Amino acid sequence: MSIQPVSFQECSDQFSKVFERVLKNHEIISVRKDTEQAIVILDAKEYGSLVETLYLLSNPTNANRLREGMSQHQKGLTREIDVTAYLD
Repeated sequence: MSIQPVSFQECSDQFSKVFERVLKNHEIISVRKDTEQAIVILDAKEYGSLVETLYLLSNPTNANRLREGMSQHQKGLTREIDVTAYLD
């Protein structure tokens, strides 16, 4: 995931194009106004995913379960189950 730099002036002049780049190309844009001030623009769904991932990994027990599940998946130790009973 690379962050694409854009000047404040460019963002201001071409906001619609910057907005489309973020949505269509899933780019993360860093807008720097000066050496001390910058913001990041990213897709709201991407942001939500990052926040949820941080939340899930913030609990050590949950983080270990996720890592174990990923390890099992990589080793092919998975099985399919019918989840319809768990749906509303």
